This record gives sequence, C-alpha cells and structure tokens, in this order.
Amino acid sequence: MLGTTSASKKLAQMIYGYWQSQCLYIATNLGIPNLLQSEPMTVEAIAKATSTQVETLYVVLRALAHLGVFAEKPGRVFAATELSEQLITNAEPSLGHFLLHITEPSMWDAWRELGNSLKTGEVAFERAHGKKFYDFFMTENPDSRNLFNNAMSFLTNQAVDSLFEVYDFSQFNTVMDVGGNQGALIAHIVNKFGCKGILFDLPHEVETAPAFLATQGLDEDAVQVIGGNALEEIPKGADAIVIKYFLSVFSVEDAIKVLTRCRESLPKQGKVVLLQTLVPPRGAPVEYPDGTIPALAAVQMMVTNPGGYWRTEQEYKSLFEASGFQLENVIYTGSSLTVMEFQKSSSD
Repeated sequence: MLGTTSASKKLAQMIYGYWQSQCLYIATNLGIPNLLQSEPMTVEAIAKATSTQVETLYVVLRALAHLGVFAEKPGRVFAATELSEQLITNAEPSLGHFLLHITEPSMWDAWRELGNSLKTGEVAFERAHGKKFYDFFMTENPDSRNLFNNAMSFLTNQAVDSLFEVYDFSQFNTVMDVGGNQGALIAHIVNKFGCKGILFDLPHEVETAPAFLATQGLDEDAVQVIGGNALEEIPKGADAIVIKYFLSVFSVEDAIKVLTRCRESLPKQGKVVLLQTLVPPRGAPVEYPDGTIPALAAVQMMVTNPGGYWRTEQEYKSLFEASGFQLENVIYTGSSLTVMEFQKSSSD
C-alpha cells in the first residue's frame, strides 16, 4: 500500500496506529481476552458470547491475530497469547484497563479537536464535551471513572517494585499521597515500609478509596483518607508528601500553587518526593524500555487538561524552586518513572 523504504515503513506504522488501537479497544471492551483466558474458542462461540456478528467479528479477530494479540488456529479457533493475557479486565487492574481508558470514545472525540484547540487556546477535551475532563470522568460517567481508577492503579502497581528497590520510604513517619486517587500507591508504601499514610485528593476522587484500601491487607487506621482541593489547602500531619503524575494536570501557575500548599503543610525538614515520567532533553533517547514516549504522553495530557503536560527534569526543578523547595536528589528507577526528591528551602 505504501513505499518500502525504512522511512515510509515507519510512517506507515504511525498511520495505521489508530486502526490497531481501535481493534484492541473493541476486543477488550467486548471482554474477549477474558473469554479466551481459560480455553480457545471458535469465532462462532465468541460471537454468541459477545452478541456480535460472526463474519465481521472474524475480520477484527484475524487482524489482531496477525498482530500477535490472539492466535488463530485451524477452524477459525482463537486462543490467548502473552499479549492478550495482559488485557484481561475481570481480575486486578491491568493494561487492559489502561487501554480502555485511553482509547474510549470520549478520548477519541477530544483528540479530534486538538487541531482546533491549537488555534483557539481551548482545551481539546472541553471543546469536544463542553465540560472539564475530571467532571466528565469522575462525577458524570461512572463506567469511565472506574476505568480511570483501575488504569491509574495499574500504572502504580507496574512501577512500585523498581521504585522500592531504589527509594526507602521507611525514613518517614507519615507519608501523604497528594492526588493519590483511590490509594494504590500509598497502600503499597504503607505495606512495604510500615509508616503511616494519608491519602489526599478531591472528594469525589477518594470516594472509592476506603473500599479499595480495605482489600489491600492494611490495618484499619493505617491510611487516613481526606478529601479536599490541593489548590486551596493541604492537611498537615505528614513529614513527606509523595506526588505521582499529579502535577502533570496543572498549568505552571497552578502547579506552583499546589507546591506552595505542600510547603505550608510540611514541617521544617519535610520533603516532597516527586514520582514522574520525565520528558527527555534534546539528544537523549525518546522512548523508555517499557515503550513510554513521554513527549507523546505530554500531548495526551494537554488534550485533557488546561495547561497541564509532562515536563522535563529542569522544568520540574524550576517549578519547585519557585515554590520554596530545593532539589536534593534525582534517582532513576530503571523504568519510565524517575524519583526527584525535594526539601523545603533553608529560608523556611
């Protein structure tokens, strides 16, 4: 269909990318990876179980089999593969939940408005839906909210092993996760290091947290759940604040407000531990070993949030310095997540 040079092949892969992600979305949304996890099934059986048309379903499944997501056997029988097993959504948070969150129709609608938003300055998601991203996902669409929560928990679960190999949270008595959603990260920290935990996020973000935390093997009083607005006030009581990806949703001005509230919340020797995927500087590798391309993810953040996007190490350092913090340490975990440790400036 396209030329055969390496350049045209690379472009072809980009052009066909949304075909692939939409086929993945359809199959995962239908629960086909769940169906095939126990045994292979004929396309007829899959169609019956998913209330779909046999022949059109077959075309989609064959394409995914050619991509290695499923395996096609004689007789139009389809079986699970290592790839499809990562898309199972009827157990713990998985890559399947992340896929469904990133590729659901409301996200596609937002990306369609990106070109217009570049000209008008509007947020693409708000232009497409007439409401803010978190209002749409967190308060008005419970299915989307559940996908978002599970997607964020998956990202946390994926990162904690390499994080805990290089960073010791036991140096703190109480760790507060600001912007921690339903509490996956703080649950891991408290379970691993034995400190006390505080989970702080918007009230509608932490609604599901008590039920989630109850499944994590924690003592009843191990994590205090508090709802509030980080732009206005952050509760006291922690000697360390951990922030994972949360600053990415804010403009420079609002990020400084959040960090200023963090500084006000912390004691004199308090620290902020930023956990973030950093956009590489010019000339550095652009893709992490897990396939994350931060500069592309930064566009996704810009599509959904006013002024928010993934930043470089220097940009985060500047944000913290403007908020009364100084950088103490940068630790690379070996995954796409980097630890930047900040302490309150000595003038505080």
